[in-house]
Amino acid sequence: MRVRIIGSVDSGTSERDLLVRFRELDPDAWETVYRRSYSRLVEYARRRLPSTYDPHDAVSECLTRAVDRIGDLADQGVRVEAWLYGILRLVVLEQIRRSGRQERERPVADSPLGLVEATNDRGPLEHVLRDEQVSSVRVAFERLSIDDQEVLWLRQVAELSVAEVAEVLRKGHGAVRQANFRALARLRTLIEEVDA
Repeated sequence: MRVRIIGSVDSGTSERDLLVRFRELDPDAWETVYRRSYSRLVEYARRRLPSTYDPHDAVSECLTRAVDRIGDLADQGVRVEAWLYGILRLVVLEQIRRSGRQERERPVADSPLGLVEATNDRGPLEHVLRDEQVSSVRVAFERLSIDDQEVLWLRQVAELSVAEVAEVLRKGHGAVRQANFRALARLRTLIEEVDA
């Protein structure tokens, strides 16, 4: 009798092989993608949705649609996560439209861009300085336009490549590079204003 452990995709598996297995609804591939992306998908939804919506529900809807639309997943040289972000983006936009809001609320996160900081043995001064820096980045990020927040979230936090962000936003690679560059420049300026 052979015991099968779910989520046992070999760490040496290429993205292309993972995509093929994911498209074939292989439970191991789905588990691997789920573990790699779920928390970031939830945080993306949390930042984009009005506070009355549960981001976990949005991600669940995204994954349900992914199963239904698995035939649409093509090998375009991007990770499966980029395809999921594209679906989640549509789910979020639909929920925003349904709520009748033109602009989403901006929930305050405990750390900039929803990142979780690893703790270490720093002294009190380092903690105070780090807290001030985190607060400045959070405030500056929240002052960015929704489009700037989205491109920075996808590139910097979700760590999607330019090609993957282009796929999610349905823009050209050059447009994504330029949007990311400009958003980072605006973020730097806003951080300086906040710190002044």
